[in-house]
Amino acid sequence: MRKKTVCTMAMMLGLISLFTGCGKDTAANMELTRTDVSTITVPEDVLVVGLGESSHGVKEYQEMKADVFQALVQNNGCRTFVIEGDFGNALKVNAYIHGGEGTAEEAAALIGFRIYCTEEMETLLQWMRTYNETAPEGEDLNFYGMDMQWADNSKEYVFDILEQAVPGAASEYEEALAFLNDDDMYDISTETFAQGMPVAEKLIQEVDNAEAVIVEAFGSETFAFARECARSIYNCCDIRKSDSEYNEIRDGHMAEKVEWFLEHGDGSLIFINGHNGHIGRMDATLYYNCLGKLLYEELGDGYFAIGTDAEVTVFNSQTDDGFEEKKVQNSNDLNALAAGNNDNYYYVDFSTAEEDNDWNEILSKKQSITSLNVGGPTIIKAFYTTEIIPIDTFDGMIIYDKVSPTTLEL
Repeated sequence: MRKKTVCTMAMMLGLISLFTGCGKDTAANMELTRTDVSTITVPEDVLVVGLGESSHGVKEYQEMKADVFQALVQNNGCRTFVIEGDFGNALKVNAYIHGGEGTAEEAAALIGFRIYCTEEMETLLQWMRTYNETAPEGEDLNFYGMDMQWADNSKEYVFDILEQAVPGAASEYEEALAFLNDDDMYDISTETFAQGMPVAEKLIQEVDNAEAVIVEAFGSETFAFARECARSIYNCCDIRKSDSEYNEIRDGHMAEKVEWFLEHGDGSLIFINGHNGHIGRMDATLYYNCLGKLLYEELGDGYFAIGTDAEVTVFNSQTDDGFEEKKVQNSNDLNALAAGNNDNYYYVDFSTAEEDNDWNEILSKKQSITSLNVGGPTIIKAFYTTEIIPIDTFDGMIIYDKVSPTTLEL
């Protein structure tokens, strides 16, 4: 009887581990962490700071992206926020924060994904708009997108500029790319997307041919954005023409976008935000070269990546009909240290913490961190976690005890 009881208990413990994850009691010097993100700063040679999130549907992560960005604006002179959102759509968001028409709610809905239709995102955009109202000339903030899975607003921007510069020049491309519209994006065949690529290439050349006229009429910056909108149309077709290589092609083009912002920026620090799986210096799946890895290969220490995780994650999971609230739990050595923290989270900079033996042990071994996309199954741990070696993947992490769902505005 006793043997049977012991075996039963062992099985129960194994199931608990399988469904919730397991961590061990860990001793680490918490004086090496901080809970005031307004003090976050990065070395002067950093060109791009990436902040990841383990789920897109979490209130605290959307609030934290605002907090970290504001800290970098204050402490490092950062002026550009680049989100995992559509390039063409975000140009309209950027117009809004520069005093354009509309509301913060309407601007958030333009980013390109329903996960951003939240009060938290609206608060960030309203803060950026208010900041710009009194910002000195040349020190205003910008909001851009690095993704290109949509096309309507990129087409609208480049066609408008091209038509004004060279009347009649845009009509050929408006007709040839009429199939490429956001409402039908998931119904278009991969073959049709492939057929759109040479048309988009020709459009890029058309814009290049009109460079002198566009620059004279609108300025060099408008030309640069018009050309990049044309390239985004090409990238959209390139991404969506492929099934098996979709993620790698997408991350490759997002890395090119960030490099484009560096090339056309004013030299100030750039802040990018997306899922942990894009932001980390190494892709945990090892299936493809992620955005963060590509940026690290290009920029070296000029890229600074921050990840996030939580012991308990309650989040909005996207469905075909809207969203549903889900909850997962994942214990690891990092998350265990957030338990009982009065501030609910801590930030640890690995360059400081790795000098401590206990921290070095934690950061140098595999940790199973939460990895939720916009939705997906959560019945067992393997479905919502991924293994990383923290110090190989990020330069720092923000760890929560518990996080909650975003405040949706749909």
